Amino acid sequence: MDIISFFIFGLLALPSVLLWVVFWRRRLDDPEPLRVLLGLFILGIASFMPFVLLNELFIYFPEWNIFTAISSSFLSILLFAFLEEAIKALLLISGIEYYRARFDRWEDGFEFAVMVALGFAFMENIFYFAQEYSSGGLDPTFWYVYLFRSIGTMLGHIIFTGTFGYYYACAYVMPHIAPPHKHKKPLANFFRNLRVVLWRPFHITIKHLSPQKDSADGHTSGEIIIEGFLLAVSLHTLFNALLTYMPANQNLSFLTIPLVLWVGWRFATRWHRQDSKS
Repeated sequence: MDIISFFIFGLLALPSVLLWVVFWRRRLDDPEPLRVLLGLFILGIASFMPFVLLNELFIYFPEWNIFTAISSSFLSILLFAFLEEAIKALLLISGIEYYRARFDRWEDGFEFAVMVALGFAFMENIFYFAQEYSSGGLDPTFWYVYLFRSIGTMLGHIIFTGTFGYYYACAYVMPHIAPPHKHKKPLANFFRNLRVVLWRPFHITIKHLSPQKDSADGHTSGEIIIEGFLLAVSLHTLFNALLTYMPANQNLSFLTIPLVLWVGWRFATRWHRQDSKS
């Protein structure tokens, strides 16, 4: 893709970014300055670049493409979702550390994550729009892809990465779930925390965060962060599976819209209710 095409498709992808930024900022009492949001957006763009490099690598060395080498399409979907969320999470944590002075509320976890997710989705959409245009021009299929990716896929990335950002913030700013004496670095006691989370899958989500109930003994920050990441990967995997699988030749992609709208609604209606518990 040449620079002119990149610029044109970038302009096409930009309006949805601005609309989502405005939507989420309107739900905040004290949104972050635009310079902070721009920095996080750039980190999101950077999080997509490894996939550009991988794509170029697989073009020249197709035998290295582990995704096509995996016999199970589900494993390929899971691996791809894991890699995307892992890279976005690493860049998000980098942004949190850089803007540490401004990261002190649970809303910050979601707001920071939204901008990283939008940066990633922005770059991803540019390449998808260019690919679709090259195969059929500005035909109805192009505009279907444009609308779906501008609304459904962008909201999907917001939800996936936003989930991780929300849990990351909860791990450090919710003393009724993660008491201060259990605050550790994200990777401290990693295998112990992973074992606890896998032994009781999504326990923190079901028992504490979703119903907003205190934890009697409290959880370590690492447990909450790992569970948040696994939940983000699970949601992303489900989203991609609905787009990929066609049981009995039935297209299930339409189910991705209620999925992301429901989870998005859960976040959107929790802003102020969460403040009373923070």
